[in-house]
Amino acid sequence: MPIVTELKSSIATITIDRPEAMNAMTREMYGEITDVLREIDRDPDVLVGIITGSGGRAFSAGHDLKQLQAPGVNDGWTPWRADRWDLGLAVSKPLIAAIDGYALAGGLELAVFCDIRIATPRSQFGTPEIKWNLLHGYGALRLPAIVGLSNALMLLLTGEFIDAEEARRIGLINRIVDPDNLMTEARAIAESIAEKGSDAVQMTKELALRSIEAPLDQNLRLYHEYMSRTEGSEEQVRRTGEFGARSSPHAER
Repeated sequence: MPIVTELKSSIATITIDRPEAMNAMTREMYGEITDVLREIDRDPDVLVGIITGSGGRAFSAGHDLKQLQAPGVNDGWTPWRADRWDLGLAVSKPLIAAIDGYALAGGLELAVFCDIRIATPRSQFGTPEIKWNLLHGYGALRLPAIVGLSNALMLLLTGEFIDAEEARRIGLINRIVDPDNLMTEARAIAESIAEKGSDAVQMTKELALRSIEAPLDQNLRLYHEYMSRTEGSEEQVRRTGEFGARSSPHAER
């Protein structure tokens, strides 16, 4: 199976396992990843997801170009629906991209679909679609909010690759990690998130994402609604009580 999923202690790991093709994704794989993400979102036992690629050469080199070279089939117009991860599917659970090697084209789109990105020193990032008269669709919509418009356009319009240091400098990735420690670090971040209140984590993710998409007044209304749901909740009372006990000046006596 080119998509391998493992669930361990509330953390789901999705591995693109097609190293012989630099983890290039077929149309079927796009659908399989979408199905797994839907399952993660529905499963109350999953709190955080990690996405990675096998083999050490690539996170993913993007869409399998061999499929793009085959004649397409036009079945006529159908209404647009957010039915795939690169077409607007919303996932409430936090996602971490653990990148080792190339993250290109659709592979980079999958990385920016995630909320946190860590990578190895040998990783490279790029949007080469422009060289083939293709569109870096989802990524073109997401990159400006992550790296700034000028940096995004440099990537999108030149198709040039950047290394991990440059990716960190412009904010595309959060950390650079030794390859041997990549999954350990990704899991440590996931565990740190999973320890927090699950409702607050998911609501905070939605508020942060909406901040770049909707007017402030709409987001403040949503924030007020979410605060009313968490304020005084059983989990909030328990967690604040535990923290108060630890931070009390009498706690160590």
